[in-house]
Amino acid sequence: MPIVTLSDGKLHYLDRGTGKPLVFIHGLGANLSFHDPQIEFFSRTHRVICPELRGNARSSKLTGPIHKILDIQCQDVAALMEHLGIERSVLAGTSYGGVLCFNFVLRYPEKVSGLIIGDALGDTQISSFREALLMFVQYIGLWGLYLPKPLLISMVKHQYKQWPYARDHVVNFVRGMRRTEFLLQLLAMNRIDFSPYLKQVSCPALGIVGEQNKVGVGWMKSAMKEIPHSSLEIVPHSLDPTNLCQPERYNYLVKEFLERLNYI
Repeated sequence: MPIVTLSDGKLHYLDRGTGKPLVFIHGLGANLSFHDPQIEFFSRTHRVICPELRGNARSSKLTGPIHKILDIQCQDVAALMEHLGIERSVLAGTSYGGVLCFNFVLRYPEKVSGLIIGDALGDTQISSFREALLMFVQYIGLWGLYLPKPLLISMVKHQYKQWPYARDHVVNFVRGMRRTEFLLQLLAMNRIDFSPYLKQVSCPALGIVGEQNKVGVGWMKSAMKEIPHSSLEIVPHSLDPTNLCQPERYNYLVKEFLERLNYI
């Protein structure tokens, strides 16, 4: 597995295929296998790049203040692109990876040809009782990160019992989760407020969200409507992460988007 050495750490990454580059950003606490279906499918036609973000899997330890975490990780992705000789790319991220992509396109618009956001949110402003309840439950549930991993795995298996392919991947992520850095990234995500700036995004953008995550659908609608050249696809019988719960549909939607961009 290739490694890029940075000034203060290292990133593990995958670089497979040839053609126009696609950079995929994984979800919270995950690793390269988060995009297994996309690596297999798109590396036939594109150069697929998948970094393991700092603080996750085999990459370096995540340090620094919480409000700087997403910026640090974006700097790492930009440095990796430079290392690989990639000036511009279509950038795709799901869940936490989608949040990072919002930050990346605002910080490095010149590096992004197109944006694919899955199951993410643009801000943490509470606009409904359901969102307030979800945020409350999320903060109360942070203690759950430190439950024994067998118990966490049992909970994940129950949550994803309808999606066995996604279930097996998420179980793998829980086994390899770096708990403290997972928590830091979760707290960083819960501080974001990108929506006022998303009107600045000039590249085409596609949003993809699982229909069974009702609050997530609302978050995605709110974020994507701010981007001028954007569309949103709601995928039936899917949960976060849609790229693993419904990989064939996700790949089809991304392929369609790339064809519209003439990014083939």
